[in-house]
Amino acid sequence: MTTKPKVTVYRTAYCPFCIQAVRFLRELGVEFEEVSLDDHPDRRAFTSSILPGHTTVPLVVVGDRPLGGLDDLHALHRRGALLSALSG
Repeated sequence: MTTKPKVTVYRTAYCPFCIQAVRFLRELGVEFEEVSLDDHPDRRAFTSSILPGHTTVPLVVVGDRPLGGLDDLHALHRRGALLSALSG
């Protein structure tokens, strides 16, 4: 039996792009876990450690594969590749 990789959204509570990304994924029916970085001492270094060069939130990760932020989600969706990318 194959299981879908876990989708994780790293976010902050006050980030409008995070709110939009979470809303977008919910509208698509994607199950995901939200991880708040509100209290993380160095969010930029943390996100960059997952996806080099990516220092902002949201950061969407599928299993151990980073997808990127809101713009990346929209770009994948426009190409018809988002749901496939989210399912591994």
